[in-house]
Amino acid sequence: MAHVAVFGMGAMGSRIAMLLLKAGHRVTIWNRSIEKTAPLVAAGANVADTPCSAAHNADFAISMVRDDDASRQIWLTDKTGALAGLPRHAIAIESSTVTVSYIHALNQACAARGIAFIDAPVAGSRPQAEAAQLIYLLGGDAGTVTKVEPILKTLSGAVHHVGPVGSGAALKLAINSLFGVQVAVMAELIA
Repeated sequence: MAHVAVFGMGAMGSRIAMLLLKAGHRVTIWNRSIEKTAPLVAAGANVADTPCSAAHNADFAISMVRDDDASRQIWLTDKTGALAGLPRHAIAIESSTVTVSYIHALNQACAARGIAFIDAPVAGSRPQAEAAQLIYLLGGDAGTVTKVEPILKTLSGAVHHVGPVGSGAALKLAINSLFGVQVAVMAELIA
């Protein structure tokens, strides 16, 4: 089993961490507010005081937070960021819904440290996360995708490699735009 660091214990990150624990992986978690980690600690997760310490000795590191800024703080903060603690064999996985330009910057930061990177946003929400039925949209090198697939299949009903780094984020944003358009059309129809 793998050692997986998970950053962000919100609605999605906490469910991802729980599924990894149930699958028998060693899981280390980090969250800005420590109180959100209690249910996962009770289930067997280890809690770290910084993203850097959570990433120490991890095989995979997954971030699932709200935006570019939150992700940037997790991965790129000097001395306490996850990239400072990840070993070179590890793979960084960004699953947050973030901008394509940020994904490219994060990929460059990973490459500068010799760490493989995948952008891996998901389609699905809490019910799909709880049922391990998320749909992963992966952007990155095919060889790295092959390495992360077993971990991500633990969390999902489907894993799709959609192209190079940035492709996953771009497709996720396109899907979200389609949902937004549908809501706007429905509102107009109701009105």
